[in-house]
Amino acid sequence: MNILSTPPESKRFTGILVLLLVFTLAPVFGFFAGDGSPAGEFLGASATLAPFVILAIAAYLSMNKRMDMLKYPAYAILLGIILATAFISFFFGLISILPADIVFSEEFDPGAFDAIADTGILGKIALLFLGCAGAAIFSLIPLLKTVRVKLASRLDFDPFCRVHIIALVAIFAVTIIPLIPVTVAGVPPYLSPAFMEIIKNDAAFLEGTVAVDIYTLFWTILASFAIVGLFTKRNFKETLQRLGLSKPAAKEVLIAIGAALALIVVFYAVDAIIAVIWNAAGWPLTDSNAFEAFLVPYMTLPGIVIASVCAGFGEEISVRGVLQPRFGIILPAMLFASLHAFQYNWDGIVSVFIAGLVFGIIRQRYSTTVSAITHTTYDFVLFLGLLLGFNVI
Repeated sequence: MNILSTPPESKRFTGILVLLLVFTLAPVFGFFAGDGSPAGEFLGASATLAPFVILAIAAYLSMNKRMDMLKYPAYAILLGIILATAFISFFFGLISILPADIVFSEEFDPGAFDAIADTGILGKIALLFLGCAGAAIFSLIPLLKTVRVKLASRLDFDPFCRVHIIALVAIFAVTIIPLIPVTVAGVPPYLSPAFMEIIKNDAAFLEGTVAVDIYTLFWTILASFAIVGLFTKRNFKETLQRLGLSKPAAKEVLIAIGAALALIVVFYAVDAIIAVIWNAAGWPLTDSNAFEAFLVPYMTLPGIVIASVCAGFGEEISVRGVLQPRFGIILPAMLFASLHAFQYNWDGIVSVFIAGLVFGIIRQRYSTTVSAITHTTYDFVLFLGLLLGFNVI
């Protein structure tokens, strides 16, 4: 199939070129303008999404027989994403495992490591490394035809389509690898003692978080359009349909808001049940005080509105909109839960997974727009409760 055959071909080529230039140059300019300026932060917010966009475009174009050679850079980028995810997870896992005084030591002190040799920390570091490496290797399992065919028998993707194969490997990597730090350390990186020490001692550390969320939402939406094939496979209208984005009817808005309010009540019970199970098993729970400290930058009315909209629409478009039509409800819900693995312990991850299943059902029954409104309203009510002093975490 010639994916550039739909007229006008010149406009499609121009669109592809613009997307490639934007997602290639924006992170570079953001890095060199990384002086805390709004422009630098805006451009820099594209960095985490750029590899996925470039990967998707290369994969789509490689389906054209004339551009088959692009499959090699596509697989190279995929491998880079896997290795980068493993490295980042290992790095943040180290922050979770090591004592804060070692993390913040200005000079390398071999004696400090001798002092912790008998505490089991070195064993945890070794386990963390093996876990990240093993998860990275395991994420390649969709490259096996038998695995893909078995999954495709239950999901709506083509096990022989290079685009779908690459997407599945990326999903496996981004879902499995980030779960390793919290599993090994017993505490999510963002709530670890070392990270809390940074927040406590550096009042400016989380400054600009709200603005970065706005920038990230912009790049997430643009990236989602590119990843599902804007210009490479679909025009703008077809891309909206593929993402499940449509103007909601008044009835659908009311349904979304009602569902969000119902979920508040349901998850109050769900989280209580999870806490009982975790306490009975002796497993660590998410530290609610540390988590609330992590949310301090959002604790204004504009802050909670922005956080809710950015999380609700950003996560629903990128997860339910991009992935669910091809990979079903469960696999995207697992990835959705894993995206929160640096800020929640396993009790919170399980809760987020269940919420992801519910949002997925809403997306399937109505649209991504409705699931995004539900998600946004749900987050807003929780944030508002925190702002008003209620214990809703």
